[in-house]
Amino acid sequence: DGDGLLEDAWRYALDAADMDWIGNGDHDNGYGSEYMWWHFQKVTELFQHPPRFTAMHVYERSVVYPDGHRNVIFPRPGIRPLPRTDFKGSTPEKGTPDTKLLYAYLKHFDAICSSHTSATNMGTDWRDNDPDVEPVVEIYQGCRHNYEHPGAPRSANEKTQIGGYRPKGFVWNAFQKGYLLGFQASSDHISTHMSYAVVLTDDASRQGIIDAFKKRHSYGATDNIILDVRSGEHLMGDRFTTAKHPTLTIHIHGTSPIAKVHVIRNNKYVYSAEPKEQKVTLRYTDMDAKPGKSSYYYVRVEQSDGSLAWASPMWITYQP
Repeated sequence: DGDGLLEDAWRYALDAADMDWIGNGDHDNGYGSEYMWWHFQKVTELFQHPPRFTAMHVYERSVVYPDGHRNVIFPRPGIRPLPRTDFKGSTPEKGTPDTKLLYAYLKHFDAICSSHTSATNMGTDWRDNDPDVEPVVEIYQGCRHNYEHPGAPRSANEKTQIGGYRPKGFVWNAFQKGYLLGFQASSDHISTHMSYAVVLTDDASRQGIIDAFKKRHSYGATDNIILDVRSGEHLMGDRFTTAKHPTLTIHIHGTSPIAKVHVIRNNKYVYSAEPKEQKVTLRYTDMDAKPGKSSYYYVRVEQSDGSLAWASPMWITYQP
């Protein structure tokens, strides 16, 4: 697709960017070509170099809205992409047969997926979700936009959109449906060094990375930003009950001064700060939390240079 050599992508990740892991998510590992699938398998294994670097087996399954493009991540080699289908009968109430087939396939191979460019013609209106195999969402896509909510930094509107404008695909709409989704950021065409899918794990193996995504212990960023959000012993992405007012401890090490930090609760901004420093530690306590009520909280970071980071939400029930 005009993005350069396959080998260059791997050398970039291993050498120039000094990453811990990547997956090269071309369409169906070569648009259904048996030879190209074999080639992707061989090259991925060639660059597998644990524990220094983990080469993930990944592909992009590209089905039009409302099924949507999804990035698929496997725990091992040798698994062929699931063919795309033309199943009919998709409805907002019953969901999409093709997507349900994808979920069954992912469960069989212990794989996961993440919606890609969700608020575009390549996205979805969130008629389907299976938290066991779709635990995270691409909050930001390097070639295009932020799919958090209309009006958010780097988000699209009808005039600025790239790839079609489907506002039902914004991530806040998924949260309104009750979905539990962590965050990651993925690149796409010509979007080098601006999309980071970061997982917190002690196990940097293929299975360890997938397991961390399943726990939503992840965040998305547009630069090499360190973002750590916790509540007591709980990491971002966790779901739990607490007898105390929900409290978030936020640690940020930016690549530029931090212009703004926001805490979002249930799709509303409830706390903002403007630290204007590169290293930041903040603490937020929700004194308005209602006993017996569960709320989700997440953090967005905005740097002075425009780079962003999003910590996966925590779902917290306050039960004093």
